[in-house]
Amino acid sequence: MPKLAPAEKDVRRSRILDAALRCFARKGFHLTTVDEIAAEAGVSKGTPYVYFGSKLDLFAALHQRWDCGLEGRVKQAVTSLDPRRRSSPRCVLEAVVAAVGDHVQEQADLCRVLLEVRTQAAYLPHIAAQARAGMDRARASIASLLRAGMEAGEISPATDAELCACLVVATINGLMAEWHLNPGGFSWQEAAAEVATRYLGR
Repeated sequence: MPKLAPAEKDVRRSRILDAALRCFARKGFHLTTVDEIAAEAGVSKGTPYVYFGSKLDLFAALHQRWDCGLEGRVKQAVTSLDPRRRSSPRCVLEAVVAAVGDHVQEQADLCRVLLEVRTQAAYLPHIAAQARAGMDRARASIASLLRAGMEAGEISPATDAELCACLVVATINGLMAEWHLNPGGFSWQEAAAEVATRYLGR
């Protein structure tokens, strides 16, 4: 069998990931088999294992895809703010939450799969570690923003930035879960403004 060129390997890997996402979205992570993913991708049963060691590795790759896409979207949202708003931690937090909302809506299936598997993280150590690392990065970023808000006089200097960051991240995760239970039940833009106001003042 001829070897695939690197570009062709990347295309096939991406096709398998896309197929995994569709299967997970239809049946859930636990009920989906790698054989079903292979069939969905139009490859032989053993092919997914050439690129991913297990179904958990497939999920981990999807998690990384989500994180990379979200990071890029958030950076773009903050960069696009005019200089005055970009200098305001409250405006930046609002832009960040709104960007998360845009990502959730655009990547609805992937977000739903991530939420499903995160609920089982206690039983899946590899996934738990990855989820914790992502949450730690988010909390650190928000805590830094809150400290900037304290320096700018937007929030009380007595604020516990780390605890407040936990609350912000928990609020965002709660909004993600609520949106999937009731799509369109609230405006992400309005929610973003409310979160920013609650934690960083008007």
